[in-house]
Amino acid sequence: MFSKKTTQILRISLITLLCSYYTYGQEKVTSISEALEISYNNNEKIKRYEERVQQKIFEDKAAKGNFLPSVNLIGGYTYLSENMEINTSQVKNSIDDLAGKYGTAFISTYGEALGIALPAESAYSTIVSSLSQLPSYNLVVDNQNIQTAAITATQPIFTGGKIIAAKRYAKAELVSSEIELKQVKNEIANELIDRYLTVVLLKQVIKTRQQAYEGMLKHQEQTERAIELEILAKHVLLRAKVAVANAEKDLNNDKNKLELAEMALRTTMNLPDSTVLKTIDSIGYQNLYFDFSKLLETANTNQPALELINQKEVMAKQSHALEKSKFMPNIAAFGTYNMFREDLPIIPSKFIVGVQAQINIFNGFKDINKLKASKHLQEEVKNAKQYATQQIKLLVESNYRNTLNQQKLYNSQLTTVDLAEENFRINRRRFEEGIGKSIDVIDASLLYEKSKIEQLVALDGYYKAIANLYTAIGEPEKIIPILSNQYLP
Repeated sequence: MFSKKTTQILRISLITLLCSYYTYGQEKVTSISEALEISYNNNEKIKRYEERVQQKIFEDKAAKGNFLPSVNLIGGYTYLSENMEINTSQVKNSIDDLAGKYGTAFISTYGEALGIALPAESAYSTIVSSLSQLPSYNLVVDNQNIQTAAITATQPIFTGGKIIAAKRYAKAELVSSEIELKQVKNEIANELIDRYLTVVLLKQVIKTRQQAYEGMLKHQEQTERAIELEILAKHVLLRAKVAVANAEKDLNNDKNKLELAEMALRTTMNLPDSTVLKTIDSIGYQNLYFDFSKLLETANTNQPALELINQKEVMAKQSHALEKSKFMPNIAAFGTYNMFREDLPIIPSKFIVGVQAQINIFNGFKDINKLKASKHLQEEVKNAKQYATQQIKLLVESNYRNTLNQQKLYNSQLTTVDLAEENFRINRRRFEEGIGKSIDVIDASLLYEKSKIEQLVALDGYYKAIANLYTAIGEPEKIIPILSNQYLP
């Protein structure tokens, strides 16, 4: 067994190891691809459009139901305060006439056997005349509780293409919602990439600012020693202190910008403040070649804006078909099964089946005007498609040219940075050897810092231009492998 002291040491070591492991896990670097995946899963705007897709899925399924029969169960209960009566005064003449005809037929058949000898015309007039002297009596229906129940079924047979057009319209709406979701994901991806690159840029800028600040502090210390040795005049120190103050101010300003940039990145990812977020620290340059014709071809195929226009074209065509169907007859088969028949005042048949056709003859020219409007809608969508194609071409070309310009700008900064760094090294060495001026060191340091930051900004602009270019052709995620391969641990 271990001694008490050894056991205590082991416990402390184990706790330290676990803490180190926990800290490492908490500070795990979130790559840009991982950040994009988190955005896809957490972003509220994407969730909203995903729900819209689900909504259109069920609307498309609902449109399929128009091809199937509609079956309804109809039931009701009615209580009458009094029994219903049939007002015979309005039909008494017809009843008397009917009774006269029946009486005449009876006398003609059985009158001789009964000892009644009347001509047919005389018998009819006698009976009708006698009945006309009698008052009319209302017939009472002895039923105050009426229960009704029936099962009805209707099956469309021909609707002039209305059901098919409605189904295709619903399908086009579903596809449109999926394209809109893709478009939103592209926007979120572009936003995520832009904000992630901004964070990486500011980290590199802060690193450069920190080096410049530390360099100014060191130069201030060297200036103070030179003044103590009476090598330099005292007023030279003031210029060095100003340089230190400016360097510190720029450093703190960029640190604040980094906090805001990280806040914006968290917003896109919908990441709570309690979750640790650590991005990569730097991205290296990669010289890329772009084929404009292939980029434009991809845009014409994958750009969500053009895909949406294509679906709008389908929807406009189906809207025209719907309006056109109003000039065709609607034919449907129907059937009814009646229950509680014996309890009704008038007993209907048990089953009723049939076919019914309906066509509108006149409705104030509404249908013809709507049909004409649908034709103009098709032309509107056609023109919108041509305009969108032109705008997509312009968008791709402008982003393509911007990418090339940013690429040239970054490459032009390489020599400038190298020269500025060498200039700073020479002036610092000259000052340390006592043959240079303090102001020359400060100016050289500021020049090197400025050129270095401009180089970082150019690199950031280069990759953001590429991201915008890929977003313009509908493939924003295409930049992810490029940026991932440039990770420098």
